[in-house]
Amino acid sequence: MLAVAAVFAACVVLGFRLATGERIVAGVGVLGVSLGGLTRDEATARLQPVISASLNRPVELQLADRVWRTSAGVLGFDLQPVDLAERAFSVGRSGSPVQQLADQWQARQYGSNLTVTVAANSAALDGLLETIATQVDRAPEDAHVELGADGALTFGSDVTGLQLDKGPSRGEIVAAMANGSPSVDLVSHPLIPRVRTQQVESAHQQLQKIFEPAEPVQLKADGHTWSLGRDDLLGLITVTPPGASGEPAAVTLQDEPVQALVLRAADQVDRPAQDARFALSDGSLTLIRPSNQGQAVDRAAATALIGSSILDGQRAVDVPVVTVPPAVASTDLSKLGAPALIEEATTAFAGAIPQKRHNIQLAAERLNGVVVPPGATFSFNKEVGPTTLEAGYDWGFGLATGTGGVHTVPSVAGGICQVATTLFQPVFWSGYQLEERYWHLYWIPAYTSRDFVGLDATVDADAGLDFKWVNPTSDPVLIQSSTDDEHVTFRLYGRKPTWTVHVEPPVVSNRVAADPTPVVQEEPTLAWGRTLLIESARDGFDVVIDRQIVSQNGSTVRNLPLKSVYQPSHTVTLVGTANAPAGASVSAAVDQVRAAQQPAVVPAVATYTTPNGPRTLAQIRDELGQAGWGGGSDQDALATYNRVATGH
Repeated sequence: MLAVAAVFAACVVLGFRLATGERIVAGVGVLGVSLGGLTRDEATARLQPVISASLNRPVELQLADRVWRTSAGVLGFDLQPVDLAERAFSVGRSGSPVQQLADQWQARQYGSNLTVTVAANSAALDGLLETIATQVDRAPEDAHVELGADGALTFGSDVTGLQLDKGPSRGEIVAAMANGSPSVDLVSHPLIPRVRTQQVESAHQQLQKIFEPAEPVQLKADGHTWSLGRDDLLGLITVTPPGASGEPAAVTLQDEPVQALVLRAADQVDRPAQDARFALSDGSLTLIRPSNQGQAVDRAAATALIGSSILDGQRAVDVPVVTVPPAVASTDLSKLGAPALIEEATTAFAGAIPQKRHNIQLAAERLNGVVVPPGATFSFNKEVGPTTLEAGYDWGFGLATGTGGVHTVPSVAGGICQVATTLFQPVFWSGYQLEERYWHLYWIPAYTSRDFVGLDATVDADAGLDFKWVNPTSDPVLIQSSTDDEHVTFRLYGRKPTWTVHVEPPVVSNRVAADPTPVVQEEPTLAWGRTLLIESARDGFDVVIDRQIVSQNGSTVRNLPLKSVYQPSHTVTLVGTANAPAGASVSAAVDQVRAAQQPAVVPAVATYTTPNGPRTLAQIRDELGQAGWGGGSDQDALATYNRVATGH
């Protein structure tokens, strides 16, 4: 059956060809031109003017609001009418007989407008697209906010970029040229900025609030005002740029400068509370200094408030100040009850210069009546207060380290370390917890306590050396001091702790002999002609004293290995050079004192050779006297000794 159909189709096709001859099948067209029934030459002639008009027809290339005009001919597109006529003639003449019959029927019934494929001059088309790209391509612009070194603000919103898609646009142009379209919508895509406006808007608004007002930010507390101008604010602000993952820009304040502002305010506002002090006399307590409340900048709250206020653009900030209650109030007298003596110690300063005696007495007086509450830490430097000339102290002498080792130098409040030592000793023997203690550079025998060396304490507020101890009991400790012209005494009163104090004898090691060579130093603060012996040569050594605090149940509560390292000292004499008379020689005065301190030269004792070995005359006379010699001159004694020793 299929064979019969094929034969029939072949016969029909053959009949068609005989009927049409060399003419194009009816219904076939190209570029909208009907070519059915025409020969190939006739079709070529008919297409020629159409193609010419098509190549010269203006074509608009459009992108957004931009338009570029060109034509297929300008772009080098090529359409050959002969080729198109040949394609039209081939309709119904290629493929199997059945396919040919189908194509012929299709063309006759519905028409067949052939698709035209055109080729452009690549260089011309690509050149046009490159030109258009240079005109429309636009890089994206990131949003930004910047704070200049002078406080100037720079802000910019994001701008979406644009890029011509050359490949797809080329395809659109070629298609339009093929189908005769008068316009082409070029293809592009947007370039999205990495940083969007919404990432920096909030930071920009915040910086405007901070820097655009002309008036300074004013911090106020307790009648004081501190103004922060633009430069000050610039030193506080940090602008963190937006992140690539969408994080917003941030405006923050640096912690350290803000804390410095708070400390600056605190230096002027803070006023320490004054603890009450009491005197004990004949078993009765009296108030000798009333308590007063203090005040202090609330550092944490002030730091947070200043930061938030500046970031919020506020121009006035009330720095929070809190009341500081005294640790010991005037009304606390009853808490002391009937205090008993816990421990005491006395050291001597007999022979001290008047300035040292004054300093010792003044410092002891300023510690009298201090109460150390339960759980509190006693600070020598805090309780004694400033040790300055303005505070009433005199110049004395102290030790300082520097080039060449340890030197004796003028020092305000010289002698105050003896006060610290005298208080340290009853604290040590009572068993209270030591928090901070430093030993002297040299050991001073006057500080020996209960035949123990190594129980001293040195203080220097300027150097950060303090004596601190803790009252770990539930009872307050009252400090009482007293002085006379030669002694300073400290007593601790309260309820005697229930623990037992065990102290092992000092373990001394690494003893270093002192250099006995006397040292004489010029001292411009001493009057001319005055000499002052301020140190004596003593050995250096290390010492460790082990103290154990044992509770009532026998368990060791605390163990303290108290170590001190003392350097060997020299004999040091100061020679006053102040107000030297005209023509006086300072070096001669120093040399005179140095010569006077040299040890006396002892004549060498003569020895004589005897049968019993070397003997001095004193030895010879002694031995002869024991033998019954009656005496005589030195010459007789020597002759008699030699004769007796040899048996002649």
